[in-house]
This record gives sequence, structure tokens and C-alpha cells, in this order.
Amino acid sequence: MLKKTSTSLLLAAILSLPFSLQASEATKATVSAHAANSAAYTLLATMNMKESYEGMITRITQMQIQSNPQLKTIEPTIHAFFTKYMGWEAQRGDIAALYAKNYTAKELNELNKFYQTPLGQKTVQLMPQLAAAGAKIGQSKMMEHMPEMKAIIEAELKKTNSKK
Repeated sequence: MLKKTSTSLLLAAILSLPFSLQASEATKATVSAHAANSAAYTLLATMNMKESYEGMITRITQMQIQSNPQLKTIEPTIHAFFTKYMGWEAQRGDIAALYAKNYTAKELNELNKFYQTPLGQKTVQLMPQLAAAGAKIGQSKMMEHMPEMKAIIEAELKKTNSKK
């Protein structure tokens, strides 16, 4: 009887081994994901992302007002709307998850070390201006070729409408 019980316990232990290994792997993955997420939050703080997002909201609000000057009277309302849905508090969890998904905790820690250096801080400070300047370059290129784009669209629409 004891031999049968021992054999049954041994068999049960062997059969459950893959499940315990899977649980162990899942635990490691959870710990790794938590470490990466934590490292992502640290990196985003080092990169001054809150301030970057606040600047972005101000720029977007100003762009809206420039495109429609009547909106100047409700500027605080527009700013509040963009802050509510596009501000740092609204997006920080998603942004941290994005970084954690694409970088390991070790890589995030290495990036954090870089952004703590003088060159890293210069990069952080210049990033918004460089991104805005790059967007302006792209926008001016598109505006320069807008007549061509309109002509292409009109020609394609004529072709499509004539086939009907």
C-alpha cells in the first residue's frame, strides 16, 4: 500500500512538473514586465516627459487659435480639453507600457543612464524643438506641393466618376 501511494505521489509530481514550470515562467515574465514598466516610468521622468507634454498641449492650443482666431476667447477651455485627453496624466501609463513593451528593463536602465548625462539632457531639451521643426519642414514641403496634390485628386476623382 505504501509503495502504491509513493508511486502515485511520484507520478503526480512528475505530471505536475510542466505546470509548475509554466507557473514559474509566468511569474518570471510578470516580474520582468513589472521591472520594465517601473524602469520605463523612471526613464520618462528623467526625460522630463511631463514638461514635454505640457509644452505640446500649449503648442497644439496655439495652433488651433492660429487656424481660427475666434477661439482665442475660449483658449483656457481648449487647453483644458487637450490636457484632459492628451496630457501627461492621461497618457503616461500607456506611454510607459509602450516603452516597457519595446525595451527590456536593462535597456531602459541604460537609456536612463544616458539621459542623465549632459548630452542626454541636451537631447531631452532639444527634442521638442527638433520635432516641431521637423514637422514644420514636412508641412511646408506639403504646402509647396499642394496644388499638385489637388490636381492628382481631381484627376483621379474624374476617372472614378466617369466609370460609374
